[in-house]
Amino acid sequence: MNLLKKLIIFIFIFFSLINFSLSKINFEIKMKINNEIITTFDIEQEMNYLLALNPQLNRIEDQELEMLAKKSIIKEKIRENEILKYKKLEMKNFKFEDYIGNLVRNSNFSSQEEFINYLRNFNISLDDLKKKIYIENEWKSLIYAKYIDSIKIDKVKLNKKIDNISKNKSLLEYNLSEIVFKKENNTLLTELIDQIIKSIENVGFENTANLYSISDSSKVGGKIGWIQKNNLSDEINNNLINLNKNSYSKPIKIGNNYLILKINDKRNTTIEIDKKKELEKMIMIETTKQLDKFSNIFFNKIKLNNKISEF
Repeated sequence: MNLLKKLIIFIFIFFSLINFSLSKINFEIKMKINNEIITTFDIEQEMNYLLALNPQLNRIEDQELEMLAKKSIIKEKIRENEILKYKKLEMKNFKFEDYIGNLVRNSNFSSQEEFINYLRNFNISLDDLKKKIYIENEWKSLIYAKYIDSIKIDKVKLNKKIDNISKNKSLLEYNLSEIVFKKENNTLLTELIDQIIKSIENVGFENTANLYSISDSSKVGGKIGWIQKNNLSDEINNNLINLNKNSYSKPIKIGNNYLILKINDKRNTTIEIDKKKELEKMIMIETTKQLDKFSNIFFNKIKLNNKISEF
């Protein structure tokens, strides 16, 4: 065999080994959710997605980020499987532009194009984002259909609140982030709270929301945006009233869960109350709050019926 042939064979074997190695790295099986295989590539993509939504996650350890990605994939796959029991996933009539428009505004990008280019830096395509938003939207629709009749709104109480607000010329608003957590059976509440507080001190509030919060807002570092004081409960307002900007509350018990709120900013705004519109807004906020609670309960219930294996 002449030297040229030997060289060609060597190059072929060399690149074959590289390709095999890369394939093994990117497509090694790491999890199985029911009959669906999750590879290292899927986990890397989810890690990129989480980093795109909250760049501060680059402050946490790689193992913690991988754990977050796995949790995120599990939640999305279980939701997707539940939706598929009732309907096919067809995005033909999905008004994606409305959702991405809100996402662009809340992320402080000047245009949709700028946001899409930003996602490309994380290897996230528009189709990837579209599917994720679609599944989240369909899940909310499913929860609404299942639990809307269980929603309880005290309109008399809300109208009294509106009457009190209308006496003022200005209203305090908070820009908030949240960490919603619950005590697991095998964990002491004091230990869990200590872990969360230490995490806030070490890696920041937003990253801790990603790590510990059970709310959907965890993907964006717990950010929930501007909320008027009157749309918060008396207990929450009492916990926020003496807090300064960039400080956070003590844990507040809300039903079976606990809530820590961070004040990102606050402002007083001049108000002119339209009582009818204000009531509609309060009803929507209270409905969303109760549906979020039902969403967590239902998810934890159906999760028990899903087989999750890690390798």
